[in-house]
Amino acid sequence: MVMAIPVVHSIDESPEAVAEWFEYLPKMEEKVTKLQFYFHEQVSGKNATAVKVAHADMTFQSPTLFGLVVVIDDALTVGPDPNSAIVGRAQGIYESADLVDGVAVMSLSFVFTTGEYNGSTLSLLGRNAVLHPYREMPIVGGSGVFRLARGIATAKTYFFNATSGDAINEYNVVPPYTTPFVTITHTQREREREREREREMEKQLCAILLSCSMIIAMPMVHGVDESPQAVEKWFQSLSMMKEKVTKLHFYFRDQVSGKNPTAVRVAQANSTFQSPTLFGLITVIDDALTVGPEPNSPIVGRAQGTYTSAGLEEVGLLMSLNFVFTSGEYKGSTLSILGRNPVFNLYRELPIVGGSGVFRLARGIATAKTYTFNTTSGDAIVEYNVIVLHY
Repeated sequence: MVMAIPVVHSIDESPEAVAEWFEYLPKMEEKVTKLQFYFHEQVSGKNATAVKVAHADMTFQSPTLFGLVVVIDDALTVGPDPNSAIVGRAQGIYESADLVDGVAVMSLSFVFTTGEYNGSTLSLLGRNAVLHPYREMPIVGGSGVFRLARGIATAKTYFFNATSGDAINEYNVVPPYTTPFVTITHTQREREREREREREMEKQLCAILLSCSMIIAMPMVHGVDESPQAVEKWFQSLSMMKEKVTKLHFYFRDQVSGKNPTAVRVAQANSTFQSPTLFGLITVIDDALTVGPEPNSPIVGRAQGTYTSAGLEEVGLLMSLNFVFTSGEYKGSTLSILGRNPVFNLYRELPIVGGSGVFRLARGIATAKTYTFNTTSGDAIVEYNVIVLHY
């Protein structure tokens, strides 16, 4: 696989140019590029870049602040110093979605604002176990020079102020993606200029990498070495790997009732409870995934993230979550889901857009079918069949 880094302002992003870009796609190759930057999370002071926007009734009685939702526009810098040069922003949301551990489910874009990446973005949807020393999250898309991106972002906390809550996190990103140096209409001379710009950018990137004192590493995930060196080696051998198909089957237990719910309402519109579809309701979940539908069936993982009632006329939930596997062969690995769930349909198909651990660069389909639904309590058990392509 090959990666290129053209100058973003030289890429025509009109619909016609994008269509032309896709026509040229079969002639392109992919390669791997590494990025490194520091993510500055400021929740204190008058100019906070991370703000609390919603929570459940029980959030501040929870040891993990379960249900807390935060919107961010955090600076990305070359180095850890707060005065270090800004290269972009992290913009999006995260929610505390684990009843036991400190976990933020991240749904955001890395927006690059300077240099060769100016105007391009990388999309991240993953599980950030913030109290662990190292975390791996999937890159599930991108724009500009990062069109069709997919890859891995690894995070390590560089600094955390226990009083203010402010933090600095170091990120390494390895996104393989497809992109040309130039559009198909460029001349050969222009292509050579673009190649020269790419070589210069690689030199600058190396200088940035050498100037950063911290290196991201990750713990072992059930036999998979997730250190930065091993992740880089994994990507280097990617061209020799073949995709394989894995099938998974489990039951998703959504409990909204009782003293210990695993799905809690955190936000709604003024009109939500007058709407027949509860339009605007947002729920944070940490639902058990079990082998079978029985109450005492073994737990194989958790579904952590949010679902949002986003249909005015039909109950359709936007699911933005991770399947986190906690036992067995896939322990420590995740699958990222982003899709629409029309809950009253017999079968619903949702896309797998990424993964981590043994499911790096995963893509696939999750099919849901309601097994039971209690109209009084709102509790539900949903059967999931998952077919996923991964390396």
